[in-house]
Amino acid sequence: MSPREPSLEFVCPRCGATITETIDEVPSYDVQADRESDAQGYAEQTVACHGCEQQFAVGIRNTGACLVANLMNENIHVSVIDDPVNTSDDPWEVEAYQRENLPSDPAQIFKFATYDIGHIAAEMEGRGLIDALNRMLLVQYFSAIEAYLSDRLIRLVLDDPKAMSALVKGNKEWVADKIEVVELASNPNAFRDWVHMRLRELMYHNFVKIDHYYRSALGSTMFPDDATKKTLMEFVPVRHDCVHRYGRDHDGRERSISKPDLERLSEALEGMVTHVEAAFARRGEAG
Repeated sequence: MSPREPSLEFVCPRCGATITETIDEVPSYDVQADRESDAQGYAEQTVACHGCEQQFAVGIRNTGACLVANLMNENIHVSVIDDPVNTSDDPWEVEAYQRENLPSDPAQIFKFATYDIGHIAAEMEGRGLIDALNRMLLVQYFSAIEAYLSDRLIRLVLDDPKAMSALVKGNKEWVADKIEVVELASNPNAFRDWVHMRLRELMYHNFVKIDHYYRSALGSTMFPDDATKKTLMEFVPVRHDCVHRYGRDHDGRERSISKPDLERLSEALEGMVTHVEAAFARRGEAG
């Protein structure tokens, strides 16, 4: 077996032998999926112990950041060796770059992005193909708000230990997750890096789910009022169809997006950003 091949390693619970087996199929990760549960690929593999010939079923999941393996029906840790997902050939270390270069003012970046969207819409109005353009601009609005929500939340959590603690304690999805003792011993920032990785995996257009994260970390909902929340939730399936169906719904009908639609979306998003920034400022003033 090549030492660079992704493989599984665990101790046989029956005879104590160390089992190492090449991974037959590395599950994929769908970056275009709307839900994290849909994005994560999964595969199962049967592994035999060379010592006692006992067979084990191993589940392998691609989280987008790494492969996670579990021995099915057994409470035994399975290590992934030479993880192809977690290994980067980039000499600039993309993960470190993203971690160390979070924008200091996510709201300002959002304003720059949405200003350009509005400018393009005004320039192109009346030149034809306006429906196709509006669909693309709607997607750009969502890209801008997703970047803002991600950067603001990660910035808050990484800079404020109390926010990180509140987020982790209030997150039911992370209850069963573990960090290896060896990782904690060798990396003093292991817990912080783990939280950062999990936050980067989220789908930030899933507003309802992300709102739970903001409630825990920021102590405030990210929606300024019910009307804004309702408006944003109306546009979520429209965004899905523009990204995944080239602007057509599940019945094949083309989505019609007007200038007033984009203005309504823009106002709702700006209202959300203003509300979150105000809550963020209040938290800073309270210490």
